[in-house]
Amino acid sequence: MKIFPQNTLKVVCELGKMKDHLLQKGPLLLSSSSRTTRRRRLLVVVCLLFLVFELFSIIFDEKKKNDDDVVASTSSSFFAMKKLGGGGFHHRVREDDDDSENDEIQRALAVQRSNRHARSSEVSSNVALEKTEEYAEKIEDIIEPYYRQVFGKFAKRLVSLDEKDSSKREEDLDEVDIGNPIIEDDALEQENRDLERVNTEEDNEPIPVESVKIKYKDKEKRETCEREDVALRTKSLNRNERNRIQQIKPRKFWVAKDEAANGRKYSHMATIGRWNVNETKKGFAVAWQSSSGIEGIRGQSILISYAEDIDQPWSKPKRVPSMQNVKTAVWSPVLFNPPNEENGLWLFYTESQNCLRPARENKSGSKIPPRFSPGGDVKVTKSKDGGKTWSEPQEVHAQSKEDSPGMPKVIANRITVHTQTGNWVLPYWKEKAESNACRQPKTPASHGVLVSKDQGKSWQPKGKIRVGGTWLIEGAVVERRDYSLQLFFRTSKGKVYTAFSWDGGDTWTGANPTTVPNPDSKMDATSFPDTREIVVAYNDATDKNKINKGRCRLRVSISCDGGVGFKTITELEEGSLKMYIHYPTVITDGDRAIVAYSLMGHPHLRQGDIGGIKIAEIKFNPKSFEKKKYEPKVQQVEEDTISSERSGEEEGGQDSAVKTTLSYELDGL
Repeated sequence: MKIFPQNTLKVVCELGKMKDHLLQKGPLLLSSSSRTTRRRRLLVVVCLLFLVFELFSIIFDEKKKNDDDVVASTSSSFFAMKKLGGGGFHHRVREDDDDSENDEIQRALAVQRSNRHARSSEVSSNVALEKTEEYAEKIEDIIEPYYRQVFGKFAKRLVSLDEKDSSKREEDLDEVDIGNPIIEDDALEQENRDLERVNTEEDNEPIPVESVKIKYKDKEKRETCEREDVALRTKSLNRNERNRIQQIKPRKFWVAKDEAANGRKYSHMATIGRWNVNETKKGFAVAWQSSSGIEGIRGQSILISYAEDIDQPWSKPKRVPSMQNVKTAVWSPVLFNPPNEENGLWLFYTESQNCLRPARENKSGSKIPPRFSPGGDVKVTKSKDGGKTWSEPQEVHAQSKEDSPGMPKVIANRITVHTQTGNWVLPYWKEKAESNACRQPKTPASHGVLVSKDQGKSWQPKGKIRVGGTWLIEGAVVERRDYSLQLFFRTSKGKVYTAFSWDGGDTWTGANPTTVPNPDSKMDATSFPDTREIVVAYNDATDKNKINKGRCRLRVSISCDGGVGFKTITELEEGSLKMYIHYPTVITDGDRAIVAYSLMGHPHLRQGDIGGIKIAEIKFNPKSFEKKKYEPKVQQVEEDTISSERSGEEEGGQDSAVKTTLSYELDGL
């Protein structure tokens, strides 16, 4: 005989699954002795006890109810038989003793119970299973946000405790589960989805004839990385005993923090330029788009700040004076140092024209003011004295060109000067606005470049690159060792895409995926002018549906084979669930790469002034002909023989020398 019906076993299995779920995600909750963690641990225990109590209460109540029903039914049947039997029946009962009557009742009860046993067990098990599933869902809904928060909060702490165990550190770093968005129906998010939808071609739409696939010459290019007569910075990277690249520890500094008191709540899309400090030294300039509220509102402007070096004090951000009279919004600054001007600093940007999105309201009741769609006319303002004075803006490429009615034109990354042709190549793309913002043409959105063959006096659009199922935006151009140009794109496919030009930007191939991950966020690329090694700065994630859209882990990688493969060399920011850390811009300066990027508080968390613009330095070893090998720098035997008679300063020097040998590792892509 079966002790437990089948549905009762399902209940037990359901509890087992919940136990396994908690065992998988629970250790982090139990790993800390903080007051907050103890409260969360207590919450988990109380919820489990409540679930078990409810389960057994349901089973006991159902069983008791069924037994009472059986007794009542049997008794009523028995006495009904007595009435129907008449006097003869009463006569027989009186002749028997009282025990005979009791035996008949017990036998009748036994028959009724045996008939109803399976049926009552099945009913009670079904009820218990439904209640168990209901409570399991409720408990999981309550506890799951704590899982995500605690997991993200303690991941960094676990990494710091396990620095000596490099393999465990890498596992913790690479396997953080960010979770799902907090609010999926937010009006801001809906606007972003609308923008991507209207700028994405369907998979069944025809791709232009020029979008032909190319084949990488992998073997030839990879052999370049190993040739003994080629000096590369990749060869000079330090490696550990497992021959893995050791992370270059970056230096990071704030350029400007958001200050609501000064009317600065939004800072984004930074760009880097140079200016002459004196005859022998060049300083840095950083410009970005800023507003007193959210992105795209009327009055959005461009701020600029200067410093003699990235670790020196940055000047107070100021609006570019030539844009003071703009009545709409300005976007996406791009700083450029023209090679034919000694202290020239040009600022390219876009100015919104007529595409204004109407006000919206969240389900929470908060209102979003009217916002302009990204882009418009591409313009430039010029300075001949390193940014002290600026010229009146000039039109580079109008929104009304190429299409009717005009589709907004947008830029994001720096200009590349092609060595062989002298062409100035500025990446741009056409981005459709939503239908409720302005009338748009039926032609699809596309990516291309603006090419100037006369040092910036005139510009011509080149290339119409499209891919089915994704948009291509925020491109970055680099020059490779064979003087070809490579264009990298942001996409919604989880990977950075790339296209090539062999004639200085006049014609382009179709776009194909690379090995660089992309969570549908801006990346940037540049190349060292002496070795043509490509450096990319990007968010190392492929999933844009995470709680921060995957925009947290910001890394830098290098390629010595023309963009075929990349090696991760540093992690600028491990990231946070509370912030977006994204939109990097990278340039090179001698043996170092300089990266500027944005920090924003998560829009759903309403955290206030925690964002701004930061800048980081990644210092490479000088380029080398020989591949770097692992060499232990700390001699433990020699340390043991150090005499205790040495002075405190000498011992301090030894300690500092040991500390400098500590390094961090990251896997290559």
